[in-house]
Amino acid sequence: MIINMRTLNFKGIFIFMLLMAAGLSTTAQFGQPGQQSNNDLRSQKKFYVGGGLGFGMSSYSTSLMVAPIVGYRITPNFDVGARLNYTYNFYDEDYYGVKFSTHNVGIGAYTRYYLHFFSAIFAHAEYEALNYDKYVRLNANNEVEKERAWVSSFFVGGGYRQWVGNFAFVDITVLWNLLDSYDSPYSNPIFRIGVGVGL
Repeated sequence: MIINMRTLNFKGIFIFMLLMAAGLSTTAQFGQPGQQSNNDLRSQKKFYVGGGLGFGMSSYSTSLMVAPIVGYRITPNFDVGARLNYTYNFYDEDYYGVKFSTHNVGIGAYTRYYLHFFSAIFAHAEYEALNYDKYVRLNANNEVEKERAWVSSFFVGGGYRQWVGNFAFVDITVLWNLLDSYDSPYSNPIFRIGVGVGL
C-alpha cells in the first residue's frame, strides 16, 4: 500500500504505523514460543514473494494500486529484489468536467540491508522507471488529451519487518525520492505497507 502525503496527514499515518507494528509484535511474541528454531527456519528461505495493495478516494477521484515483488536473500542480512507497480486512477466530472482514467506502470529493482543487532530494522534503496500520463488536459472539443512519459525515481529510506509465523512477514517502509521533480507523481515521504511469504 502506498500512502500519498498530499491526501493524509503525517500524524495520523505515524499513529497507524505504531499501532500496526505493536499489534504484529504482540502476535509474533505470543504465537512463536521457539524463537531460535523460527530464526533457523526463516534463514533457510532464500526466495520470497509478496507485495502491496493500495486504494484511495477523494471528492473527485478513485485510485487502485497493485505492486507485486519478488526477492532473493543473498545473505541473512542482505536482500535484492524486483518490484512491479500498476496504478489505475479514475476521475469524475468534478475534476475536468468529463470522466476519464489514467494508467501508471512501473518496474523497479531494490536492495535491503537488515541490521545485525536488530534484524527487524532495514535500510532500503530502490530505482524505479515509471510510465505514466504526464499531461492531462481538455482540447477545444472538450475531449481529454493525455501524454505519456517516463520518469525515474531513486528511493532511499528504511523500515520495519515483522515475521508472522515461520514463513510470512509484514513490513512498513518509509522512503524519500531523491530524484523528486515537477514530473514526479510521488510526494515525499512515501509510506508503504507490504506482505511477503518465504519460499
